Amino acid sequence: MAARLGKIRKTLYIIFAITISVLLFLYWQNDTLQVTRYSLKFSDLPADFDGFRIAQISDMHGKTFGKRNSRLAGRIRSLDPDMLIITGDMMSSTKDDSEAFLDFLELFDNACPVFMCLGNHEQIAELINEPVYNAYIKRLEDRGVILLDNKKATITRGKGKINLYGLTLELYHYSGRDSGYYDENLFPTEEFIEGVLKKPESGFNIMLAHHPAYFLQYASWGADLVFSGHIHGGIVRIPFMGGLLSPDRVFFPEYDAGLFEAGDSKMIVNRGLGYSVINIRLFNRPEISFAILSRM
Repeated sequence: MAARLGKIRKTLYIIFAITISVLLFLYWQNDTLQVTRYSLKFSDLPADFDGFRIAQISDMHGKTFGKRNSRLAGRIRSLDPDMLIITGDMMSSTKDDSEAFLDFLELFDNACPVFMCLGNHEQIAELINEPVYNAYIKRLEDRGVILLDNKKATITRGKGKINLYGLTLELYHYSGRDSGYYDENLFPTEEFIEGVLKKPESGFNIMLAHHPAYFLQYASWGADLVFSGHIHGGIVRIPFMGGLLSPDRVFFPEYDAGLFEAGDSKMIVNRGLGYSVINIRLFNRPEISFAILSRM
């Protein structure tokens, strides 16, 4: 009898240890922040921007890290960025979870200039409830966010300047539930981008574009550096294969996460912070991208 009880007790200990290990692993994968660092060299970067530091976050969807997103704000502030770029979907279209982002902005307290482009969830939210969306945008701007909704900003440093563009795609440029149909002939061409942003100015051009699938079009338009998100890192990242599934229900999307290059153009795809439909991340921790620009 004692031997049997001992075996039962041992089995329970093993189950308990496995359960705790799994819970700790899931916490680490879903609730701890990873900073991915990039050192990017460009021949046409103005000399005064050599060493310019850019932090990027994306796809928060109401996710919090610490009380009122204090851990997230503190982690980004510790990087001492010259600029924070936000590449959309900081709220969800189906529920009002925008306070998480607004709290972050309040605690970040304009530690550096903050620029943002829209994601598909913000666009859908505007269609579903325009007054709520407008109030959200006003609160962002009251907290110092510079929203680039098919707009351009110029950043100066010393005698140099760089151009910063925020591209808002049409919802039909997204596949899956956000559009109802999808046709490769409807890809955003260089002409489409010129239609909303005009031709890029001479000099160094950075583009904020939520969806990374059209990197070649962005590069063809004239973007030297692109910041994107949307893919959530593929939700589950499989070693040596990359992200499993995009929000557009594309398996193993080409531009899932990390750094991509096309000619002289580069693109950083941020893995995002939160969830959209599937509320779990595996081998795909919430991410802050951090790039330091330098001249060749």
